[in-house]
Amino acid sequence: MKVTVIGGGSTYTPELAEGLIQGATALGLKTVTLYDVDEKRLLIVGNFVKRMAKAKGNPFQVFLTMDRAEAISGASFVITQ
Repeated sequence: MKVTVIGGGSTYTPELAEGLIQGATALGLKTVTLYDVDEKRLLIVGNFVKRMAKAKGNPFQVFLTMDRAEAISGASFVITQ
């Protein structure tokens, strides 16, 4: 399953990511895509989320994008921040 977060550069995204990490196995979560129009914020927050996932054994892949169509393509759920 793929979940996309619109506004993934938000400072609230790491808290959301923690919940996704905890529930990844039960949800069958394979991919989390973070989308934002602010590249600087996306990179700062997105790379932090990648480190969070890595610290928990990479329960899913984290992708960062500024391309909205790419972000939502194939997503089972789209969350807005």
